[in-house]
Amino acid sequence: MPAHLTIRDGTPWWISPDIWVVPGNDPNGAPGSPVAGKPAYLWARISNTGNSDVSGSRVDFYWANPSAQMVVGVATFIGSAYADLSAGDTQDVLCLVPWTPVMVNGGHECVLAVVHGAGDQNPIPDPLPNGYPFDPPNHDQIAQLNLSVLQASMLQMPLVMFVNAVGRTNKRAHLSVEAAKTADERLLRQRGFIDVHPARDVLVDVKLGREARCHEPEGRSELDIDVPRGTSLPVFVHLNAQKLPQGHYQLVHVIERSGDQVVGGVSYLIVNTHLQRESSD
Repeated sequence: MPAHLTIRDGTPWWISPDIWVVPGNDPNGAPGSPVAGKPAYLWARISNTGNSDVSGSRVDFYWANPSAQMVVGVATFIGSAYADLSAGDTQDVLCLVPWTPVMVNGGHECVLAVVHGAGDQNPIPDPLPNGYPFDPPNHDQIAQLNLSVLQASMLQMPLVMFVNAVGRTNKRAHLSVEAAKTADERLLRQRGFIDVHPARDVLVDVKLGREARCHEPEGRSELDIDVPRGTSLPVFVHLNAQKLPQGHYQLVHVIERSGDQVVGGVSYLIVNTHLQRESSD
């Protein structure tokens, strides 16, 4: 078996625990949440699950506005990391270029990591051509972190996500809200949450709409949207966590489908605690 480079997906696949952010000027600092307009560093955990060594593997990092489906050209390249991996080896690699999140949703952007290596048994194009779909479920070398971490008491303004018509045809997308019972403990630890518990019921109200309404928002838990080809349209996500008890969290996903196929999603981890290092990601 030749070499095979991988970055693990999460559950769902767009919240990989093998990509994380270190805010501030020290790349070896504590993981946390990025702050808009301030530097942060990106890390990824890569593995060689094959039987052959790989020299000079390269991990490329990208950021994009919160959206479910993305292709090369929609996401913005940040920088790269490099590593030699023996067969069966796993390494944490640092993007050599710091990342400064922009002001979309206070810094709530999506991060992608793509690993390239000579001799991979299932190679992907290098470089990735413009329009190439980031498709983590079908490419072990691609992973995505599309997770916003939010303090329950700070949910006053709606958040925005984008629906992209990335192909050459118009797109009809179906968005739906789904609550998860628990979050991956690795994701919680990466953000300093040690003593938080999952909500016992669905206590965070999530509404989707085409307008940003701060008071008495109108919306629903499912939304169909038509997007002209080559464009992106915003969808506003209204979150109400007044019923979430102290010391608890709720993980909710906004899932995009094309027909019966899930093409991606944006996830929100809402916590009611003042113990976390940061309040947004």
